[in-house]
Amino acid sequence: MQEHLRNHFSALRAGQLHIRGWQPTPGQRKWISIALTIAIVASAALITAAPMTTTASEADVLANGSFEHGFVNVPGCGIVGAGWDCFTNGGAANYGFYDDQWEPVVADGKHSQLIEINGKGLMAPDHDRYAGLSQTVRLDPWGKYTFTMRGMVRTTNLEGDPWRYRVEVGWVKGPNADWRQVKNWTDAGINTYFDRLKPGYFTEFRTTLAPEAEVITLFVRVWRKWGIPNEEIDVNLDAFALIGPPPSRDGHDGAQGNAGWSNQPQPQVQPLGPEPSQPSMPEPQWAP
Repeated sequence: MQEHLRNHFSALRAGQLHIRGWQPTPGQRKWISIALTIAIVASAALITAAPMTTTASEADVLANGSFEHGFVNVPGCGIVGAGWDCFTNGGAANYGFYDDQWEPVVADGKHSQLIEINGKGLMAPDHDRYAGLSQTVRLDPWGKYTFTMRGMVRTTNLEGDPWRYRVEVGWVKGPNADWRQVKNWTDAGINTYFDRLKPGYFTEFRTTLAPEAEVITLFVRVWRKWGIPNEEIDVNLDAFALIGPPPSRDGHDGAQGNAGWSNQPQPQVQPLGPEPSQPSMPEPQWAP
């Protein structure tokens, strides 16, 4: 519209505006020019005021996903990121949860969650020991979400089964669920293990989910498969995010569907920095 008016305005000023059966006088051209100028300005204002089409808003629905908003002491576990719950399966193993601030094992900000499982001081540690985190999350029941996280596995034993340590992700519909209820555990694809005192790079894991539920409990667990005496595994977890539509405010319940994960591991995230010669690791405080 503006371009059409401008063309008429230019033609008028050049004396080339012709309307069938009528040739305007110089005085008439002046008034027509003023009218066209007002029309151009008005049309520009209308176009500027017109709303732009945007996509639906998204948000990170997790709390304290990068562990930059504090830690709390949880009995039976240790130091756990605020907003997260913790779990282990006990048995003949030692467990530790820590606020890790050693720069090479932090992927985002100044803190990561360290989970440790070891067999120190045990003659016959149990196989298949688990330790992990969980958080109850409210969702848009019809939304699709992308979960991302970064992890690094360090150990005192660089030899042996290449799949002996795993990090897995899963979820269950409903609040405050038990991790043993999870049926959709998905491997995070962290396949490279580093020396405990010589960290390497973080591996990023990405997956999508459409739970069709108003509330889910999200789980991330560390799995130490073999009960090897004196062996220690340290897993640093950081940069958790669950991105999708924010939960609706009308309080409607979600349908119980059968949707699940679609995992896309993306390994070899860039190392965070040089390896220090003297790491400042926290003193272990084992939970019973």
